[in-house]
Amino acid sequence: MTAIIEETTTIHDHVPPRPVSKLPELAPIAARRKAADKLVDAFNLSPDAAACIANAVVDPAELRRSIETPTELAITGGILLAVRARVWTRRTLPDIRNPRIGDARRHPVAVEPGTDEESRFAPVDDPTSPGVTPHLEVQVESVEHMTWASALAARAVLDANDWRYSIRNQGVLTEVWLVANRYVHTVDGSPDLWAVTTAEGSSRTTAAHDILGDGNSVDIAVKAETDTFMRGRIKELNTALEQGPTVKQSEALRCETMPALILVGYQPLPGGPDRFSSAVKSLVALRHVDAPKEWGEGPELESLADEALSVMEDRRILTRQRRRWLAGAISRAQAKIAHLPTDPAIRAAEIIALFSSDDQAVRDAIRDAVTRQSTRKRITKNFRVKLAVALIVRSVAGEGTSPDRVRRYMQHGFVSVRDNHFTPTHRDSGAVLAAALDEFEDDPVGTLGTARLDLAARAAYPLIATLSLWADRGTNNNPNADDRRRPGEVIDTMLSSRLGIHQLHRAIVDHNDGRSALRAVNEDGSIRLTEDRAQEQTLSDVYLRSTFPKAGSPTRPASTDTPDDALRDAAAGLGAAVRRLEEAMAALRAVKAADGTDHVESVGIDFNHVIEWKSSLDAATSDLDFWGRIWERRNRKGGLSATRRDDSWVAEYLDDPDGAVEAWEDEDAEEVEVAP
Repeated sequence: MTAIIEETTTIHDHVPPRPVSKLPELAPIAARRKAADKLVDAFNLSPDAAACIANAVVDPAELRRSIETPTELAITGGILLAVRARVWTRRTLPDIRNPRIGDARRHPVAVEPGTDEESRFAPVDDPTSPGVTPHLEVQVESVEHMTWASALAARAVLDANDWRYSIRNQGVLTEVWLVANRYVHTVDGSPDLWAVTTAEGSSRTTAAHDILGDGNSVDIAVKAETDTFMRGRIKELNTALEQGPTVKQSEALRCETMPALILVGYQPLPGGPDRFSSAVKSLVALRHVDAPKEWGEGPELESLADEALSVMEDRRILTRQRRRWLAGAISRAQAKIAHLPTDPAIRAAEIIALFSSDDQAVRDAIRDAVTRQSTRKRITKNFRVKLAVALIVRSVAGEGTSPDRVRRYMQHGFVSVRDNHFTPTHRDSGAVLAAALDEFEDDPVGTLGTARLDLAARAAYPLIATLSLWADRGTNNNPNADDRRRPGEVIDTMLSSRLGIHQLHRAIVDHNDGRSALRAVNEDGSIRLTEDRAQEQTLSDVYLRSTFPKAGSPTRPASTDTPDDALRDAAAGLGAAVRRLEEAMAALRAVKAADGTDHVESVGIDFNHVIEWKSSLDAATSDLDFWGRIWERRNRKGGLSATRRDDSWVAEYLDDPDGAVEAWEDEDAEEVEVAP
């Protein structure tokens, strides 16, 4: 009935790029030496460690000011001292033994070094330190070993925690934690390499290096050691800025510097760690090992959705009262006084319509609200639905079901509603039903109109809030185990029949009347009884999926006592036969030749069989087209015309199917109609 619309985003759904500015010139050597000397005096850093830090800092004067008032970071058993300064990203190095490598790390006890690329060298050992002296020492066999380890860490980091999308647009926003590291080459005799290395922030630094695009992080850091290279790079980007930078140059301008918290001292307490390296591990563990528990998806989405509503209020898209109503911040009694709907189904329709709107002002408000709290989220249609649902389910607390479960199900409850922008109404549900039936009778298989979309948006709430329609479906005792449709797709199927439209309306009415068990209906909208007629039939996920099966898979009736039931049973058999045909075709394609290609593509099928099969399939296709046209005409407004109630129209179709169909469509609109 509705086409599948590909999930897309526009430039307005992305993180807005941060404006770029001119890079500062590389600080004079004398200024850097002065800052290094001050580090040595204040924190007893080694001269090499101090020089390493001073060379990485963008503004030595900023560093000197920070030395005057260092930041104290408490850990178990001691205090770490740190200074804040902006650093040149190229003169920093991500941790080459990042814990995110995890199981990809091949230890010699399991794999002999050199066996393959992943185990070309043994993993780099943990850094150590000479007592409380505030720098770390890392032993590597050679420059090649260090480069290999860095590449392995980069692959793991970008796979598990990729920040590139955000950093391209915004740069690195929060401080990375840096420590002066001395890399000692134990085998090839290369000179030691000093580099400020991330203790926390390897993912962001790796992403920034990847965007800068000058090779492996070790190569970038080594190349950036020379002032000549740095000055040339700074001049190149600043010139590009004056002339109008390309996208890539703008990204580089954002990534060339980043904020940093540089660990420069350690004061152990009695019984605390006696090594600077152990103190650094303890600090990092507070962030990653014993980290605060994440909010979880539900609270996270609520926070973002609330901010989106606030931005809309600030921009006068919403009034304060309407914002509070959508946020669920006013009671039903207060809503009634404010002349706002009290039915949570109408509120749900309003929220989903707002968050799936194509109004650019609304979409900009959502984008800006989300990117204020997260720069890594893609603001797709599905994500906007999730934000809407976070607000919708605030009215579920009184339903007696788990709001979290309902939230997960309802995220899949809007398909056509999401893909077709509509304006919900506050009309009585009976008026919406009448308009939806008129739409259906005018165009039963065409584009959904506002009334049917309004009905679907409202009905999703009671059907899912009462768990009459599920999203995750097991196979145990489930007659529809192969039906993997989302709740929204089941609702869309319901929109394609009178019975389904009446059923959606009944769900809205029953829920608004306070019924916990929603009732099934007959095609005329009357309440359906169970087979033994002892009680009213209530809705369940199995019932809805059986009554409104996915296209091409009609369900078998309980009996075949009437012609209608017998026809449904035969149609179910045809559906099963078509699925077997599809399986048979797939089996033909699955036969592989010796070279792995489809064997049937090389040798074909006996043409005599093909002719016979095609003849049967063509005849079936013709009949199916005929029967489908009959159904379509019977379900259009007024049904078959009085002038076509005899058998002449059948003969016309059999003689000239295409011409007959055109004639039916061109019949005079004023002819007398009778119900089918």
